[in-house]
Amino acid sequence: MKTFTKQFTVCSFLMSLICLMSIFSFSQNTWVPKANFPTTRAYAVGFSIGTKGYIGTGFGQGIGHPKDFWEWDQTTDTWTQKANFSGGGRNSAVGFSIGNKGYIGTGKPENATMPTNDFWEWDQSTNVWAQKANFGGTARDRAVGFSIGNKGYIGTGVDANFTMDFWEYDPSADTWTKKANFGGGTLADAVGFSIGTKGYIGTGRYTTIFWEWDQASNVWTQKANFGGLGRSGAVGFSIPSIGKGYIGTGGTTAAAQSSDFWEWNQATNTWTQKANFGGGLRVNAVGFSIGDKGYIGTGWEHYGMSKPVAADFWEYAPDTTTGCVATAVISSDPSSTVCVGQNVFISASGGTTYSWNTGAAGANIVAAPSVTTTYSVMVTDAAGCTGIGTLTVPVDPGCTATGIAQFNTNGLQVEVW
Repeated sequence: MKTFTKQFTVCSFLMSLICLMSIFSFSQNTWVPKANFPTTRAYAVGFSIGTKGYIGTGFGQGIGHPKDFWEWDQTTDTWTQKANFSGGGRNSAVGFSIGNKGYIGTGKPENATMPTNDFWEWDQSTNVWAQKANFGGTARDRAVGFSIGNKGYIGTGVDANFTMDFWEYDPSADTWTKKANFGGGTLADAVGFSIGTKGYIGTGRYTTIFWEWDQASNVWTQKANFGGLGRSGAVGFSIPSIGKGYIGTGGTTAAAQSSDFWEWNQATNTWTQKANFGGGLRVNAVGFSIGDKGYIGTGWEHYGMSKPVAADFWEYAPDTTTGCVATAVISSDPSSTVCVGQNVFISASGGTTYSWNTGAAGANIVAAPSVTTTYSVMVTDAAGCTGIGTLTVPVDPGCTATGIAQFNTNGLQVEVW
C-alpha cells in the first residue's frame, strides 16, 4: 500500500506538471475574442494610453463616415464612448499617442474629393479635443504614424500621388519638422510602429519592404523583408518590452484578403510566422498593443459576404521570450504613500535613453499625482535592447500637500512641509 501511494503521488505530480506546462504553452501565441467594438468599422484609427485602447473615425456599414471615438478598458473588457472626434468623420487617417494625449490627423473627410492635413489632440484626463498645427506635409490619406518618446511621426500616404516624406511632431512646441524621406520610396497603405528609439514602416502597395528609422541619426536602414506575401491595408503594432514587432492581415491582391500573422525580432532581424489572426480574413483593420498583449479588430472581411464590415476585436498573447532585453530599474522618493499634489522624485536606470508614459524623456522625472498613479518607463540600452519598468505611487486622498518644496531632476533635494 505504501509503494502504491508513493507511485500515485509521483504520477499525480507529473500529471499536474504536464497540465501546467500545457496551460503555459497554450497561453502563448494565441488569439482570444474580446468584447466587440460597438459598431462595424473599417479604415479607422487606433492607439493605446496606459491600460486603455482607443478606436475612432473610419467607415461603418450603413453609417457612412462616423466621427465617434471609443475607449476599451483592458481590465473590464468594456467599451465606453468618449467625446466625438472634433475634426469630423473621415477614413484612412493616422492616430498615435504621446503620454496621456492621443492624436488623429490627415485622412479623407466624408463627401470630400481630396484628403485633409488637419491635426487634433485628445486629452485623456479632460476628454476634450483641441485642434493643433496642421500636419507639416501635403494633405493626404492612407499614411502611417507612430510615436517615439515625446515625439510623433507621420509619413508616406497619398496626396495627388504616392508620397515618401516623413515628418516629426513636437507637442510641446506644436510644430512639425521634416525628417529624412522614407528609405523605401513612395508608399501608401503601409504599417508603422516603434520599438525603443527606432521607428519601422513596412508593406504597403502589395510589397514586402521593411525599413528602420533611427531617431538619433535620422537615417533609414533596410531590414529583412516581411516574411509573408506583399500586401496593403495590413495591421502592425509592437510589444517593446520583448523587442518584437508584428504585421498581419491585409490584402494580398485587390480582391484577396489574408489572415496570416508574423512576428519580427529586433535582436535577430528575422520574421517568424505565428498563429493566424483569430477573426479570419481581414483588410483595413486597426491594431495596437497594451503591455505585453496585442489587439486587432474591425476591418473588411473578404468581399462578397453579406456582412463585409466587421466589429470583432481580438487579443493576441505572444511568446514573451526574447534574446534582447534591457533591465529597467525604477524607484521613487518618497517611496511611501504621499499627499495629494506632493512632489515625488522618480528615477530610472538601466538604459541610455528613457521614454515615460507621461511623455517625458530622461532618467528622472518629478510627479505630483492627485490620485494613485502608475508610472512606466521604457529604457533602451546601448545595444538597442529595450525593457519596461513600472512603479505605482499611492496617494492618500485625505491628505493635501501644503508648504514649500525644492525639487529638480538632477538630484534629491530636501523638502520642507
